[in-house]
Amino acid sequence: MEKYRSFVPEDDERVLRYQTALRQASARVGSIRLELTGLTLTPASVMLCASPSDPSVERLAEYLAEELADDGWFEAGFNRDIWYSNLVHFTGLPADPWALVEWVSARRNLDLGSSVHTYADLVAWKFNNRHMVSGTLGRAELSGPTADARSRSSGHSR
Repeated sequence: MEKYRSFVPEDDERVLRYQTALRQASARVGSIRLELTGLTLTPASVMLCASPSDPSVERLAEYLAEELADDGWFEAGFNRDIWYSNLVHFTGLPADPWALVEWVSARRNLDLGSSVHTYADLVAWKFNNRHMVSGTLGRAELSGPTADARSRSSGHSR
């Protein structure tokens, strides 16, 4: 949503607006299913890659951008081409970086199943001098119609 801030007060006006936008966008989308497709590597982390099973996650991103309006400036015009979860954050160079590159490359394409998400969280990350720690600033239930319900109501089947 924004550039990193080392301190975010609980009554921060921007965070309150982000929470409202998240609740409003989440009410328009049902649960999100992602296919877990393998691993990738960045200079800062090992990531689990995912692919959307249907347009729900893209719809959530669109609705969130609408609800954020001017507060959505940080990702305005950004088209996400990867969905992921960080598995490992690096605090320095790995002992054998080439071995890690080869290990992740061998796992680039894996069928790791799927995940179903029924909530969206607004999260801030901090480094606590040992590892990354997340703090939840807000949570909203994905309570809108599911992709299957939208297909049935429009007369389309999958």
